[in-house]
Formats: sequence, structure tokens, C-alpha cells
Amino acid sequence: MRLLERLPLVLAVSGPAFALAMLLVPLARRAARRLGALDEPGHRKLHDSIMPRTGGIAVYVAFVATVGIGYFLLPSLREVTWLRAFLGDALDVTRDAYVVKDKLVALLAGATLAFATGLADDVLGRRFPVALKALGQLLAAGVVMSAGVRTSLMPTEWLNWAATLLWLVGITNAFNLLDNMDGLSAGVAFVASGVLLLHAWTLGEFLIAVILLAFMGSLLGFLFFNFHPASVFLGDCGSHFIGFVMASIMLLERYVTRASSTLFPLLMPVLLLAVPLIDTTTVILIRVREGRPIYVGDQRHLSHRLLALGFTQRSAALFLYLATFCLGVGALLLPHATVAATFLILLQSAGFVALILFLMFLDRRPAAGNRVE
Repeated sequence: MRLLERLPLVLAVSGPAFALAMLLVPLARRAARRLGALDEPGHRKLHDSIMPRTGGIAVYVAFVATVGIGYFLLPSLREVTWLRAFLGDALDVTRDAYVVKDKLVALLAGATLAFATGLADDVLGRRFPVALKALGQLLAAGVVMSAGVRTSLMPTEWLNWAATLLWLVGITNAFNLLDNMDGLSAGVAFVASGVLLLHAWTLGEFLIAVILLAFMGSLLGFLFFNFHPASVFLGDCGSHFIGFVMASIMLLERYVTRASSTLFPLLMPVLLLAVPLIDTTTVILIRVREGRPIYVGDQRHLSHRLLALGFTQRSAALFLYLATFCLGVGALLLPHATVAATFLILLQSAGFVALILFLMFLDRRPAAGNRVE
């Protein structure tokens, strides 16, 4: 499918998700007040007014409704004359959707558990035990894994299960920790999903592409309200959901193909999510070194470091979007690269990672008029 041939499919899938997310955000803000899910200003936070933290409800409902309703209506949609005329051959790629039904249902169910876990944390706050939060994440991962969504790279089955569990829970928490600045977590997920979309289309994974289109539409509709200055936050419900969906989709995609000269393409998910992974890893190490609980927030995130260097919230978010895009586009070339080209791609990626780490640990006074709370 050429680019122009794909445009109707892009509009048909991402359009409703985008519109639904935008319509639901105001309702999600009202729900925050009724549920008491409000984020108070504090010494380690960047906002100076009370903010609703239930924006993730809009992202979740928009995505699940678009994917779920769209899937079950597919047989009827294929018979609609005007829709066939609009989508053309693009509608034919959904004929094999039944093959992924079990995995798709498991993904939606697992994502719902992750969302519900985060929502409970948003509403209950400190009354929600960390152990229950971890249990919810593990159960969500177990649902997806039970449908066969797991890696097969390890030498034994139990190692495959362990690696998949670590990936799902780790990425879920990485996006949760990354949600410390307006538009950051949702924006990085949007950029990363765009790179994955290019990869899926290149390999002919059109069903995964459709899921990504719905996901990106939901994220973009929310970002209109969340990019600085934000009027609503994702909350744990949104960051849990986004991280879990990202991790699950990456397990569904293929990275090594017949054209691959090495197994290095398997590094693509790690490179694409390098920003949240680096941020999470360094923050956890700092907290462990200082003897503090890893689940208690602080000002040691990469976003805070960028503000201390004189970035504004908008420019810091855009910088991290660009870093995600550059690392992801480089990783896109890995499946078809020669050994020499692979070495150059990984060298370039290592340079980007080194730059991020340099910024992470470079101390400097905040610029005038740029306040870090």
C-alpha cells in the first residue's frame, strides 16, 4: 500500500479516536473533581494550581472504543458500499483480523487492568498500598502473556516468561515515572508509536498498524489539552495504560526478518524507548543510592535537569520528542542493515544516549524566570 492509498485508512481509524478523546477530556476533568483525583501543587512539582489527574480516562476510552467496536463491526463495515469506496483495498487488510482475536482481547483486558490500577492510585493516593499497585501490574501482564503475547528469545520457557513480565511491568512503570511534565509521557508515546507505525507498514503488519493508528489518535486528542500549559494531567491511570499498551504492541511486532543480517534489530524496542528507560533507570539508581524509596517522587528526572539548564517546559518536551524520534528512526534501519551499517547505527545511538546521560547529570543553576518546583 502506497502512502496515498493508506491515507483513507489513517483517517478512518485515527480520526474517530482523536475526536472521541477530545470530546472526553472535559468529562474526564469533571470526573476528577467528583472522585477527588486532584493533583495539589508541591515543592517537587512544576504546576502552581490544583490540576485534575484523570485525563487518562479519555485516552483509555477512546482507544478501547475505537479498537473494540471497530473489530466487532468489521464484518458489517466491509459490506458498506460507500465505506469500501472510501477505503478501497485498505479494508481488505482486516480480513485476517480473526487470527489475532485472542491476543487483541488479551491486550485490551490487560490494558484495562493496568488502567484500573492506576485509577485506583489516582483516587486513593497514599491509601492505595504500593503492594496492590504492583499486584495490579503483574496481573495485567499475566493476562497478556496467557494469550501467547511474549518473547521467544530466551533458551528456556520460564526465562521467556520472566523476560516478558519484566518488560511489561518495566515499561508500564517507565511511562508512569516519565509523566512528570506537561505533554511528556503522552508525547513520547505518540512519537514512538509513529516510528512503530512506519516499521509495521514496512513489514506488512497492517493489523498492528491499525492498532497503532487508534492509539496515536487517542494520544493526539489528549495532547491538545496536556501540552504546556496543560489543563489536565494523564494521572497514573493514563500513564499505566500508555506504558502497558506500548510494551504489549512491541511484543506483537516482528523485528528480525529474512533480510536481517544480524540479531541486532532486536534492540529496536530498547532504542525506541531509550528516553523513558534511561530516565527510569537513573532515577531509581539515584534513589537507591540515597536510601530513599524508589516510588517516592523527586526532582532528579531528565525533564527537571533540562529545566535547570534553561529549557522551558515546551522546549524540554520537544527536545525529548526529538531524541525519541532520532533514536527510533535509526533503529528502523536495523532489520535491513549490513554488519558495518549496524555498527554505525548503534554507534550513533550510543552517542545520543551519552548526550542524554550527560544532560542528566550536568548541574547548573536554573535560568532567570524558569522555576523548578
